[in-house]
Amino acid sequence: MRAFLSSQRPRSVNARMTDRFQERIRQAYHTYYPATDLLAEPLYGVVYYFHNQHNQLDADNLSKPIWDALEGLAFEDDRVIQLRHAGVVDLRSTDMTTFDLSSMPDTVIDDFIEMIGSEDHVLYVEFGNLDQSMFLFGQEIAGEA
Repeated sequence: MRAFLSSQRPRSVNARMTDRFQERIRQAYHTYYPATDLLAEPLYGVVYYFHNQHNQLDADNLSKPIWDALEGLAFEDDRVIQLRHAGVVDLRSTDMTTFDLSSMPDTVIDDFIEMIGSEDHVLYVEFGNLDQSMFLFGQEIAGEA
């Protein structure tokens, strides 16, 4: 699994992609992974956007620009990401103690906690090897268990 953070405000897939946005995402990834091989297996991908400012970004438009920015750096083509999860969290109305951070990688947990308290925009990006058991159905019911 690879995970990294960015304080970059995300761009919607519908917005014009800028070289500056892509470069900032690539720099954030490179900060955590200065020299890694390209991944080629089927992958899962997660993007969570935490914010302290009003925004109208939809979760369904959130991840594609990030995966596009990582092409050629983390993987050859974003088609290897075959399962995607994306979420938008307004920190002004969310109790962070309800989130289970126990599986967050050690490489980012301290930075995440610090950034949540100090940044207006926090992107958490994670991807890794896909396992068929990651396809979940009835998530609302599973969350009640």
